[in-house]
Amino acid sequence: MNLDAQNLFELASRRLKWLSDRQKVVSENIANADTAGYRAREVEGFEAYMRAAEGREVSPDANILQSSHTWGEDLTGNNVVLEEQMLEATSTAGQYRIAANLYRKAHEMIRAVSG
Repeated sequence: MNLDAQNLFELASRRLKWLSDRQKVVSENIANADTAGYRAREVEGFEAYMRAAEGREVSPDANILQSSHTWGEDLTGNNVVLEEQMLEATSTAGQYRIAANLYRKAHEMIRAVSG
């Protein structure tokens, strides 16, 4: 495993991008919670995102899938459950904060060593 600074920053950058895409999809699900027939969507896992990203630029919509699991569905066919989406949003925000802090700390460490 190559752990040089370039790869660390590239990995952190891709993680932040994936989390941003995930939060966008959750926000769209919440916005469409009352839309008849709307089907909740989700972003594929980070591991699959990384495999797809190797050697090419990832399209923003390439990793968005129909949600395979939800807590329920209403009579109009809408399967967005706000409680479930709020848990996803909270989890994503926490993961984003952690990834951003790691990115910042790595940058500070490189500045300290090179300074």
